[in-house]
Amino acid sequence: MSARAVHGILVAALLHACGAPAGPREYQWFDATDDTRPAGRESMRLRWSKRLTGDFDQPYIPVEHASAGLDPVHDRVYIGSAGGGFYAFSSSGRLHFRYDAESGIEAAPVVDETYGDVFLASEDGVVHALRGRTGNLRWKEESGGPVRQPPRLTADAVYVVTEDDKVVALSRDDGEILWTYDREVDAEYAISGHAGLVIHDGKVITGFTDGTVVALSTNDGSVVWERPTSLDYEPDESEALRFFDVDTTPVVVGDTVYAASFTTGLYAMNVGNGTVLWREPRKGITGLAGNDRLLIAASADEGVFAIARGTREVVWRRGVSDGAPGQPLIHGRVILVGQSRGPLLSLAVRSGRELSRIDAGTGFSAPPAVSGSYGFALSNGGTLFAFSL
Repeated sequence: MSARAVHGILVAALLHACGAPAGPREYQWFDATDDTRPAGRESMRLRWSKRLTGDFDQPYIPVEHASAGLDPVHDRVYIGSAGGGFYAFSSSGRLHFRYDAESGIEAAPVVDETYGDVFLASEDGVVHALRGRTGNLRWKEESGGPVRQPPRLTADAVYVVTEDDKVVALSRDDGEILWTYDREVDAEYAISGHAGLVIHDGKVITGFTDGTVVALSTNDGSVVWERPTSLDYEPDESEALRFFDVDTTPVVVGDTVYAASFTTGLYAMNVGNGTVLWREPRKGITGLAGNDRLLIAASADEGVFAIARGTREVVWRRGVSDGAPGQPLIHGRVILVGQSRGPLLSLAVRSGRELSRIDAGTGFSAPPAVSGSYGFALSNGGTLFAFSL
């Protein structure tokens, strides 16, 4: 569900901060676990920005959903846009190439850091395999439906999930379709969007429009287990529409997988067999992230809140006033989360306290991406922001 974005301009402080870009060494591009930094370094510091789209000549600003794909080994930042352009930058903002996907891009690409190859899926359902250094096309193949979630990689295959409830495995070598899982869903109404894929211990795990969480074998697409969350719905006298979608990308922590149905709530399941360990009837969750202690959930109704994994108690809650909150990202002691009509926020994991923000004036619907001390986020309207943490 995309909220209407309102056009604005960069705040003066950020314009002042957008000076000459610094090199990777200064900003510790390769360092992902530096806990010796001084207090307060969790704040975002704007390094540079790049406009990926032209000037707005229509009353509505394009909503961007694509996150960046990061390759610190080869110093590459890959980002797609709703206009179909796919860009490769260095961490200092130098453009290496632009590739035309011939369709909008609403998902992050996935990068093979060993060989430098990059795989992206466009909204028309085509999967593109590119040479990450040059942008030359290796192969492209149709998946059979629109794709708005990031591909996932294993040693031999690339996996995508389509908006019409299909999971497809393609050969990394030549794009040959290895197997397809097509879930027939009988849902009269559904929330816009779809859960992404998570790969864990030989399983591809995702959620579907009918509210079912499914684990498939990476080898042949056979069902390992499935859990229909709609069975937990308790009818009442309300005539409101019920949306059973599981649109949150599952989160695996240890031997537990977490997912959320829009109507029946938040679930903790055994990642091996799908057994439900517990359920919290919190409705409207649209994004999840987790670490060894907390789950961070995003909801249009409740804002952003933290739940203790052990006790299931709400540790803190932060309301969101500027549109809907996006997919949260946990990075060390920091949570990054965008607002569809507001700024990109940096919050303290322990308390939810705001540490800093980047305000583009147009909102952030796309999730941020972080590696080491570098972060990148695409705003609605098509401006890519690079920041340090």
